[in-house]
Amino acid sequence: MPPPRVTMRDVARAAAVHQTTVSLALRNDPRLPVATRERIRRLARQLGYTPDPMLSALNFYRTSRHAAKAPAGMGFLLNLRDRKELAASYPHRLFLEGARQHAEQIGYRLEEFYLGHEAAAAGAGRRMERILKARGIAGVILGAFGDTTVAFQMRWAQFSAVVIESQQLGLSLHMVSNHQLAITREAVRRLYGLGYRRIGLAVGAREEVYLRNAFTAGYYVEVAQHAELARLPPCLLEERASSEIAPAVDRWAREQGVEAVISNWISVPRALRLRGWRVPGDIVVASLDLTPGAGANAGMRQNHRVVGERAVEQLAILMKTNQRGLVDPPNRTLIEGVWVNGTDVPRCRRRSRARR
Repeated sequence: MPPPRVTMRDVARAAAVHQTTVSLALRNDPRLPVATRERIRRLARQLGYTPDPMLSALNFYRTSRHAAKAPAGMGFLLNLRDRKELAASYPHRLFLEGARQHAEQIGYRLEEFYLGHEAAAAGAGRRMERILKARGIAGVILGAFGDTTVAFQMRWAQFSAVVIESQQLGLSLHMVSNHQLAITREAVRRLYGLGYRRIGLAVGAREEVYLRNAFTAGYYVEVAQHAELARLPPCLLEERASSEIAPAVDRWAREQGVEAVISNWISVPRALRLRGWRVPGDIVVASLDLTPGAGANAGMRQNHRVVGERAVEQLAILMKTNQRGLVDPPNRTLIEGVWVNGTDVPRCRRRSRARR
């Protein structure tokens, strides 16, 4: 005969507490002192207690049918000034849209909060803590903080938290991000398949810090897979305006004999045209982050909306299980992109590509 199953009642008897206290401790409920939770959870492990999967499924079914009993709201933190600045940022807009839509589907409310560009300032985190507490918000998503924001401090033990990208913050929190390394590799692979052999990478220098060199890493890894591909030094861009980056992009493209450029900046095609290049006549540009109506019309489409959805999924799990504060080690969820064909990237014609 198998040994009798250890129940929550057995744990309660051994711990000399009520069964409700055991339930709260096993769910890591912050209403119990940390020492009490740890003592009961340790005792449950020693006794060999494991949750009844059928009962857990029943409880999930019951709670999921009662949206009115949903946990506290979620906060979506943006280091942007206001909604006008949000509207100008295609990725941030889709991150938020995906997060809000999925939060509503699973019974949460999601509110956005604008920190401006002073998120690293002393006291910014504490002010946000007070606002979140006043709104009854126990979970937060840091929505892809800009690369110029390198620090943001809150008392994380009070919140369940997930970050979108924002690796430069150095926070030990679960992260969801577009898989920039794989996206870059796929772009190089597609251009190689179209016949291009001198493929160059032009990306923002600050974003390389923000994403821990994911673009350049993906470029070098994929180029190494094809003996025919030239290994060209990346062009790291400092300014965003086409007129400002035009001289650097032009000089780099001429010196390296670039046939095709992959870039996450929509200003690169226009910058090349300002210097007399025919795009796509003399050179082609494929986007690493397609933006409707701007930049190149071919390249990689990143799944920003899915990133927002997955961030909400992870945060909901943390909130339901009362997991708060920093985590060690954190999870990294990376979302793949898809290649989109367009007239800006035709099949390569084997001829010399000279400037007009």
